[in-house]
Amino acid sequence: MIPKKVESLEEAMRMIEQAGRVFALTGAGVSTLCGIPDFRTDKSGIWDRFEQSKIFDIDVFRREPHLFYEFAREYIYTMKNVKPGAAHLLLAELERRGMLCGVATQNIDGLHQAAGSKVVFELHGNPRSSHCILCGRKYSLEDTEERLKDVSYPACDCGGPIKPDVIFYGEPLPERTLREAIEDAMSSALLLVLGTSLVVYPAASIPHFALSSGARLLIFNKTPTPFDGEATIIIREDLKDVCEFLLDYLYSKNGR
Repeated sequence: MIPKKVESLEEAMRMIEQAGRVFALTGAGVSTLCGIPDFRTDKSGIWDRFEQSKIFDIDVFRREPHLFYEFAREYIYTMKNVKPGAAHLLLAELERRGMLCGVATQNIDGLHQAAGSKVVFELHGNPRSSHCILCGRKYSLEDTEERLKDVSYPACDCGGPIKPDVIFYGEPLPERTLREAIEDAMSSALLLVLGTSLVVYPAASIPHFALSSGARLLIFNKTPTPFDGEATIIIREDLKDVCEFLLDYLYSKNGR
């Protein structure tokens, strides 16, 4: 089917309502609306100050963990102060109404959970927990932050660097999380994609699996994706405006 850009978002909402079972895949675009930079691009100027190739590289972390923590102090451990945006609130509301079965996200900020989503597959992990890369001892976010005070990086009692449970370059995605996300996507009638260019694998394999099982594809993204030709509907409008419109639509039709 040739994808189309709808002028009326009611059509997209009807597609969601009629699907019966919807699964969502989100990327950096849903969090940049909240002020969190897209770490893969250079638009925010972050990489004028830090070496992008080193910050999330697992081999570099093993040798020089302080490089990651110089970055993390400012950009990772401040994410807990950010509030969910319109996209997070929309997906949480769809789940609350029984229209959405879950969300797979490439983001590590925890904003889907903060918005109220219960079924969230964090494909790239999160910094809410950490572990020692030598002995494996587990640490909470609070423990890690406490050990980070006045030092260049937090260390375990055994002397090993403590690493947040975020997936670095050179590390595999959590196999069970990815598998369960794919299973939910394949059992859904509609895959809703928000704020991702669908070029980072294996997360970008989720649309492949969903389409192969007969799901339709609805894309909310400002730029083209490799899956545009297989989408039923593509919406290029500002994601914040789109999600706020759909939220208002839900509330006006069914109440809060």
